[in-house]
Amino acid sequence: MKKILLYALVCFVSFQTAIAQESGFIKMEITEVSSENAEIAPFIQMMKGTQTEYYFTPEKSMVKANMMGGMVEMTTIVGNEDESMMVYMNAMGNKMQIESSKEERDKFDAAKNAEIPEYEIEYDENVTKEIMGYTCTKAVLTVGEDENAYSMIMYIAKDLKASNKMIQGLDKIDIEGFPLEYQMNAAEMNMTITTVQFEEEVEDDAFEFNSRGYQKMTWEEFQTKMGQMGGGF
Repeated sequence: MKKILLYALVCFVSFQTAIAQESGFIKMEITEVSSENAEIAPFIQMMKGTQTEYYFTPEKSMVKANMMGGMVEMTTIVGNEDESMMVYMNAMGNKMQIESSKEERDKFDAAKNAEIPEYEIEYDENVTKEIMGYTCTKAVLTVGEDENAYSMIMYIAKDLKASNKMIQGLDKIDIEGFPLEYQMNAAEMNMTITTVQFEEEVEDDAFEFNSRGYQKMTWEEFQTKMGQMGGGF
């Protein structure tokens, strides 16, 4: 169960900066999940229905995720210019508030941040899908090689000026637009994530967060705590 929980955290919440060119709000939901691994198949069904909200303005970006039926809630707020970051994480009542600069994160994540995955992306301009008023072009993305490889079928809104850096797994991929729907096919798991709500404006109080009851910690302390749980970010 712990392994599935950590997998969910890593997959659906990106700690990468999102440099937005416009303002808007996008809500995406995991609509389909499946696995041929009988051991994890019952657990990943808990991920179905998971929603992730993306808020973006020229100054700030925010990702909010509610996972595992509410067992884990996470809000990540990023300053687009200096890449300062505030993370609020509530994992089954364990509330953590982590503030960090880009330099602090680079110090502890140098090896991961330096790694640029090998990938190939092919666009099929003949296949499109209408999503939230945007005409989205089909693209097939292949990342990595051998047993560590995974692929995605994406429907990309080329006219939507929002950064895909908000989406974990796509943060280092050069994409011509923002994917409003994508299907991930990995070794033990297949899932479909699609946009269920889109707004062109962001409410003035969208980036406000009530941090009462959250334990403040440094990025280093957070990494140590996650390592003790069996994983890290």
